[in-house]
Amino acid sequence: MDLRSIVFDSIKNIEILKDVDNLFDLLKFNADVSNGDIALPCFALAKTLRQNPMVIADNVVANCTGDVFEKVENVNGYVNFFLNKKVVFNLVVDNIETKEKEKNGKTVFVDFSSLNLAKYMHIGHLSTTVIGSVISNIYEFLGYTVKRLNYVGDYGTPFGKMITAIKRWGNEDDIEKLGVDYVQGLYVKFNVECENDESLITDARNWSLKIENNESEAKRIYDKIISVSITEAKRLCDILQIYFDSWRGEAYYNDKMQPVIDELKEKGLLKTSEGAQIVDLEEHKLGACMIVKSDGGSLYATRDLATAIDRYDTYKFDLGIYVTSVQQNLHFARWFKVLELMGKDYAKNLKHVSYGTYSLPTGKIGSRFGKQALVKDMLDLSINKAREIITTRGTKTEDVEKLSKDIGIGAIKFGVLKTERLKDCVFDLEASLNFDGETSPYIQYTYARCNSIVNKCKGMDVFGKEDDIDNIDTFEIVKHLNSFEKTIIDSATDYEPCYISRYLLNLCSLFNKFYNNYRIIDENRVNNYRLRLVEKVKEVLKTGLNLLGINAPEMM
Repeated sequence: MDLRSIVFDSIKNIEILKDVDNLFDLLKFNADVSNGDIALPCFALAKTLRQNPMVIADNVVANCTGDVFEKVENVNGYVNFFLNKKVVFNLVVDNIETKEKEKNGKTVFVDFSSLNLAKYMHIGHLSTTVIGSVISNIYEFLGYTVKRLNYVGDYGTPFGKMITAIKRWGNEDDIEKLGVDYVQGLYVKFNVECENDESLITDARNWSLKIENNESEAKRIYDKIISVSITEAKRLCDILQIYFDSWRGEAYYNDKMQPVIDELKEKGLLKTSEGAQIVDLEEHKLGACMIVKSDGGSLYATRDLATAIDRYDTYKFDLGIYVTSVQQNLHFARWFKVLELMGKDYAKNLKHVSYGTYSLPTGKIGSRFGKQALVKDMLDLSINKAREIITTRGTKTEDVEKLSKDIGIGAIKFGVLKTERLKDCVFDLEASLNFDGETSPYIQYTYARCNSIVNKCKGMDVFGKEDDIDNIDTFEIVKHLNSFEKTIIDSATDYEPCYISRYLLNLCSLFNKFYNNYRIIDENRVNNYRLRLVEKVKEVLKTGLNLLGINAPEMM
């Protein structure tokens, strides 16, 4: 319920306002509640109604009736509506919806994470993986059928390099026995050794060609590398509690690109440029989209076109969302336009959701395999640090390990989610595990506090009166709770998880102020009106954390 609708329903039949088409949109929330909760600026009506704004405002004030208003006043042509806190409390608190909506019959796919199976999952994968997962959760909450797709990198020269390294210095049988660490170690060795031995690059290209041609030995070793790499990637995603409906990668689309190229030719969209095949997008100010390289090789755009076509055939999606870095904006703009020129109506329903860089303070977390910090190392460090903090604090919990994971993993996710996705950010582990800052542990702790209060109140005698909720602190929480659904919808519309993160932080701040100022339990009796508020805050915090993919611990 939008609180403006309470005002709108109460004034829409006032004679002077009956024919105002945009009346609801004119109602504005007041930043300063001393001027009322909602205002109607009558200057916007003066021209339409051909009356002085002060006269219009006086007319509205004189005809406002009903118990939803404490007071209505005209201040210099603004009608300020002061809502009745007790009436609004009862209207709002019991009607805030925190359950997943009924299915609306629409399908969304979210393409995110896109792990490169030739490498460990590193910090560069965190933003796409976490943001994509939250966007999926939000759309699912709003009633969409969501398909979570991990378009993995399982194709190309890196796998030729791995096979070359295994043949030179390793043993094929050890791939499955020793797993991805073994493969990665040899891959790093290859990259070091090839600086002084050019034959390694030649061998790698040859093995890559053999993989493409499905030669038995190359395919056998390749399949083993993919198997251990997928197993490790799924293990890390399981720890992050992020799941996918499909792990179909680049290799799957190898035989699906030629029909796309043929269709582009048939529709007269392909041109030859310096031996390469391109779609000229100059008139759309997008340069050229290369489809086939001069050596006959395909490119990402070709594969992306084939992928989108296959996904529409498979899912008949209403919206397709790609979560990748801001550096790929031009790439997506180009192939989206090519798909549109091909006459695919669903091209207009594809959205590229980009994000800025996510990094660590220099030298804080080193990688055993290359320069970028590994997600597995970040998780271990964060969980261990969380365990140390809760042990030092003497935190009440029945399961230290589970709580350590809930806090540690939540802190890493929230590091991605608390700022606007297009902003570059540096993840500071120490700050992210602070129980008192703008952090996920702060939200989790507030949830656990609410849960503790609710549990403690079970079986207690009830006291209190309706006047106990007639105060600004309570009403600010009520208004904030009332904006929860709108926040989720805005987050979906703008593909912006940080709206929910900020909402939860603000709710915690408002609640903790209320908790410090008002007595909920008094001599083994519970104030029933205030308890209702605590229960609703708890419910909304849990739903919000779940949308962010962060667990809500019952005790902290």
